[in-house]
Amino acid sequence: MSSNRGAWQITLIYLVVSALWILLSDNALTLVGLSTELQQRLQTVKGLAFISITSGLIFFLTRNYLRRRRQQERELRISEQRFELALAGSQDGVWDWHLNSDQVHFSRQCRVMLGFPADSQADLGGKWASLLHPEDSAAAKQALRDHLAGRTSRFQHVHRLRHQHEGYRWFEASGRALRDPTGKPWRILGTLRDVTAQKESEERLRQAAVVFDSTTEGVVITNAHNQILNVNQAFCQITGYSADEAIGAKPNLLKSGWHDASFYQAMWQSLEHEGNWQGEVWNRRKNGEIYPQWQTINSVRDADGKLTHYVAVFADISKIKRSEQEIDFLAHNDPLTRLPNRLLLNERLENAIQRAKRQNEKVGLIFIDLDRFKAVNDSLGHSAGDELLRAAAMRMLARSREQDTLARLGGDEFVLLVDDIQATDALIPVAKRLLACFDKPFDIDQQALHLTVSLGISLFPDDASDARSLLTNADTALTLAKDNGRNTYAFYTQALTQHARERIALESSLHQAISGRQLRVYYQPQVDLGTGHIIGLEALVRWQHPEHGLLTPDRFLPVAVNAGLMISIDEYVLNQACQQMQRWLAAGFDLQHMAVNMSGSWLERGQVVDSVKQALARNGLHAQYLELELTETEAMRHSELNMERLDSLRHLGISLAIDDFGTGYSSLMRLKRLPVNRLKIDRDFVRDLPHDQNDAAIARAIIALGQSLQMELIAEGVETVEQAELLTAMGCTNAQGYLYSRPVPAAEIEPLLQHVGSTEE
Repeated sequence: MSSNRGAWQITLIYLVVSALWILLSDNALTLVGLSTELQQRLQTVKGLAFISITSGLIFFLTRNYLRRRRQQERELRISEQRFELALAGSQDGVWDWHLNSDQVHFSRQCRVMLGFPADSQADLGGKWASLLHPEDSAAAKQALRDHLAGRTSRFQHVHRLRHQHEGYRWFEASGRALRDPTGKPWRILGTLRDVTAQKESEERLRQAAVVFDSTTEGVVITNAHNQILNVNQAFCQITGYSADEAIGAKPNLLKSGWHDASFYQAMWQSLEHEGNWQGEVWNRRKNGEIYPQWQTINSVRDADGKLTHYVAVFADISKIKRSEQEIDFLAHNDPLTRLPNRLLLNERLENAIQRAKRQNEKVGLIFIDLDRFKAVNDSLGHSAGDELLRAAAMRMLARSREQDTLARLGGDEFVLLVDDIQATDALIPVAKRLLACFDKPFDIDQQALHLTVSLGISLFPDDASDARSLLTNADTALTLAKDNGRNTYAFYTQALTQHARERIALESSLHQAISGRQLRVYYQPQVDLGTGHIIGLEALVRWQHPEHGLLTPDRFLPVAVNAGLMISIDEYVLNQACQQMQRWLAAGFDLQHMAVNMSGSWLERGQVVDSVKQALARNGLHAQYLELELTETEAMRHSELNMERLDSLRHLGISLAIDDFGTGYSSLMRLKRLPVNRLKIDRDFVRDLPHDQNDAAIARAIIALGQSLQMELIAEGVETVEQAELLTAMGCTNAQGYLYSRPVPAAEIEPLLQHVGSTEE
């Protein structure tokens, strides 16, 4: 209902009520029959009462109307204030277009966004079309026409408008038309928002998405709980996992197991404190292949500094690694034979010399030259010569130890670096193996080629103190070998060459000694330091050589080791010692044990357990009377399999002892694991007692260690009463040495057993 109609209705109601009041009230006075004067007075009172009543009604109606109007005005102002605050907070501008008058009102914020002064009175409505970017003009106008025509419920369009100072900026215009009852639009009210930053951000995101999908580097995005949120196509190609398989999982699905906990701990510490980490990681593809990658991880935090994401970018560097390895290989290896070249040989030789200095060992260098190789090259050509060099290299490499280095210097010259040797004689079997490599002919171009080699040998520190001199001396020795008729070897010094030949002869004689019963077993007493009683004996082998007389073990045992004869000697001594021990026990001598040395090769080949069982059974000796001694070096060197063999010996009831304790490199954890009953203090720590304080300190430490491990202790090499007394004071219980007796035949031991406590030799 319109305002005019409502006003007329109220006026007519008032007129009707007033007229009825006058007519009815006058008629009522007339009917009552009052006098004219009284009627006039009552009419006056009636009129005044009507006026009072209607005035009161008008007063209350007007007051209520004014109150409601003020309330509406107040609510309107509050609403307008809220709207203005909302617009100010959103930084949106308001525009109002009256279509009939074509008047457009732009708010202060709209003017500011377009670069006009806030209080400018310029008619921006007429300029709107001119402010549009040419590329956006048609689309913006079409969107407006569609809304005015009723084809869209709302006008909304993003386009560029020219800023007065900053060129074109992006704006989002939004509005709705007001329509009359016929549906014709007569006004549009809307907002304008500057979305330039949003458009730029969207463009950056679009570019980032293109980079994310097209880069060849793998990208992984995780949340703060390290759960994968997104991966790119390169990730899938590198790892073999699809996006569906990776998303929701954790990056440790790529974990290879190559890195320990400390590696990942350092990575997370770097991410926590520095916000990033970079390094090489070995991961595992879906197919199980382990590969290297170079990875960069960054932590992402929000405006408040709270961790929200991790972003990891990685590149597969397998090809780079292979290239580096190939380059490094070619820099240090001979391309023909794939053997180390001179550069790598010099590096390893320098390292071997430094290691030998620390461990008081020797380093051997064997210079190898193929005899008459030039004739093969000249007659069959270089291709055949190269094939022959490769075949010869493979044969020599197959006969070399894993820890040794076979290198090619060039042409037909090779060098074998022999590391970790104790004596010069150890090189003899190596040289013989190299010579044997050429016993069979080589099949080259369907021809059988017979070839020999000459070897020159030099040793550190005997022949030289540095790598260059050692190689030069080996080359000099090679010349000597060629002068001696080729197909042989020669040491740098003639004395060593002669010694080597003697060792060969000794090795040949040793075979005959074992089969011809030239070996002898001598016995040395072991004494209780407290009582002086002989509690046991150690069996020691000697060789009664038909020409050189009685040879001590240091003369022939190294030869036996190189010749592979130690097991035969060990078994011979074991049987002789068990047989003799049983005889002494049967004779009534109070002995606790018989000590027999056990070589590392005997233990390594696994024959010792069966040999011991057979020797005990054959001689009727109880296992408690047998003690096997193993040097400290051998005890620490052997594998877990050998530990099981030692346990088997211990379970038989046999005692085990570590000989020469203090001269090797013991691991306390390994020593604790060994099933050992006794430690033997090496004679080197006893010889200078009681005068050498260092030896005294070492002996005291070994005794304390043995006592803490509940092991018996015996000192070797005791030669004076002063040494015995000092060892007793330190807590050592047993001793062995020249003070009590030298190693002697069994017949000479029995008088000592009959005179317990004697200190005569």
